[in-house]
Amino acid sequence: MITTKIQLRFNDMDPMRRVNNASYSTYLELARLDFCNQYLKINQLEDIPFVLARVEMDLIRSVLPGDEIAVRIWVSRIGNTSWDFDYEIFQEKTNHIYVKAKTVQVYFDYRLGKKLSIPESFRQILEKEKN
Repeated sequence: MITTKIQLRFNDMDPMRRVNNASYSTYLELARLDFCNQYLKINQLEDIPFVLARVEMDLIRSVLPGDEIAVRIWVSRIGNTSWDFDYEIFQEKTNHIYVKAKTVQVYFDYRLGKKLSIPESFRQILEKEKN
């Protein structure tokens, strides 16, 4: 499981003085980026070995200014060509959960322009983060 600390920005807020729902997707993206930085060597955008196929989120409570939050990410399912990341956006001090989310990634070769079966070397990386 990888944990990514999130710094709230003024432009994350909506007029109701809470984090706008659209900002949560960006937080999930930062967690995926931390996964890539930990396990992959990315020199060009085409080196990213997946495309995001699905995002689902359950918003449990609003993140407010001053909340110190982080995102936990882990692999919950590994298929032939795709896998799921599960996430929790939570407050580190209290462990209160604000958002539970899941994304589906498809192993994709951008140079060939098509999806492929997950190679064994990448499958081993996913297994390390499987919960």
